Amino acid sequence: MTSYRVLVVTNLWPYPADPGYGSFVKAQMESLRPLGVDYDLLFINGRESRWSYLRGIWDLRRRLREKQYDLIHAHFGLSGWVARLQLQAPVVVSFMGDDVLGRFKRSGRISLYGRLLQASSFILARLVTSVIVKSDEMKRALRLPAALVIPNGVDLDLFRPMETSAARCMLGLDEKKKYVLFPYNPQEERKRFDLIESAVSLARKEAPELEILHARGVPRERMPLYMNAADMLVLASLAEGSPNAVKEAMAVNLPVITVDVGDAVRLIGPTEGCYLVPREARAIAEKIVMVCRSGQRTRGREWIEQLSMERTAKRVVMVYAEVARRK
Repeated sequence: MTSYRVLVVTNLWPYPADPGYGSFVKAQMESLRPLGVDYDLLFINGRESRWSYLRGIWDLRRRLREKQYDLIHAHFGLSGWVARLQLQAPVVVSFMGDDVLGRFKRSGRISLYGRLLQASSFILARLVTSVIVKSDEMKRALRLPAALVIPNGVDLDLFRPMETSAARCMLGLDEKKKYVLFPYNPQEERKRFDLIESAVSLARKEAPELEILHARGVPRERMPLYMNAADMLVLASLAEGSPNAVKEAMAVNLPVITVDVGDAVRLIGPTEGCYLVPREARAIAEKIVMVCRSGQRTRGREWIEQLSMERTAKRVVMVYAEVARRK
């Protein structure tokens, strides 16, 4: 088995202040270890300060003086620029979503910062060795035929169905409630928490036991408890790459109500008990009530097995192999 030494450069990684932040990137990199990938991490805490990216450039050069790598794998466009500002090692960039699609305001318009992100990623994609995107929509936005569509995989060992009552007991939740899971930051405008709040408020007229179950900043290891404790996941985002929460919900057979965003339609597929809805409070509320009345789980796990962590890992290692061959 061929082995690869990889330096991971990313602003998405769990850290003490937010143990769930970027956990999907860490999970993907860990899934590569059995396939011969040994990696070191250069974490750029862009949330703490934008100056962290400048410091990242110097940290990167110091790392490259100390150790030789077969390639650098950057996750997110801004991290990709840090990785590209050297010529010693080839660079693979995984674009994540809003770095290509832009950051949206609640009005549905892309912010000025979002436009700058788009332009930056468009240029960067043409300066690196290989590009990975999470959805066909992102590939079209980049207008880069060579971009490879590889969505993040889902850990089917971690995200497994369990008894709802057991999960609620462990989280201290009310057995009689109906919970709509919201695993995002309510302040992030593109996630449209306001719309979900409105839909839940409308749905309470027929299902007064409804509550929103928040799961922001939850360590990845505990997220399956929230998925299994909830009655449904509702996604109303203005933009997504390949929403990980939908994959995780499918893996535990949790009903999903989603707008047509990112590759969500492909993720739910033909699964009975999952619904595609317009981005309207009343339409979302109707499906929420329908799921409440049904009280059934889905068979989404059978459908989402095609995106298992192991299958995705093999595709990423194939990218590494091609980069190494070209090098």
